[in-house]
Amino acid sequence: MRFYISTGGMNAGRAIELSEILKSRGHELTYDWMAHGDVRREGEIRMGEVAFNELRAVRDAELVIALLPGGAGTHTELGQAIATRGNKRIIIWSETGSEFSPDERTCVFYFHPCCERVVCPFDELLRRLDTEQIGSDITRIHEE
Repeated sequence: MRFYISTGGMNAGRAIELSEILKSRGHELTYDWMAHGDVRREGEIRMGEVAFNELRAVRDAELVIALLPGGAGTHTELGQAIATRGNKRIIIWSETGSEFSPDERTCVFYFHPCCERVVCPFDELLRRLDTEQIGSDITRIHEE
């Protein structure tokens, strides 16, 4: 299965850890933005190249995991995942669930019917994704 992990720079370490677990289970990362990190100071051509690669990777992924909190790019990628939802599972993870509160902090797209909101400690998310069968016959992770 092909996967993509979306998050802000503050969660890059978690994204790497999750990516390594999924790859060790035989899954394929569609684009490794973590290898180059933030490219906003590398010029317009480089930013355009990364934007193209990231959106193509989200489109081609069968599993998209958004680790909150995320930045503007995370939300753009979430929009792309929803727009191309026909071939994928979309998980939005929060450690506290505060991003899902019905106030000005939330994003309405977190509540799109194709998105799974998961609230649990990060270690629990890793355990669940490591032990469940990921693919077309997956059992959905439900919000706690």
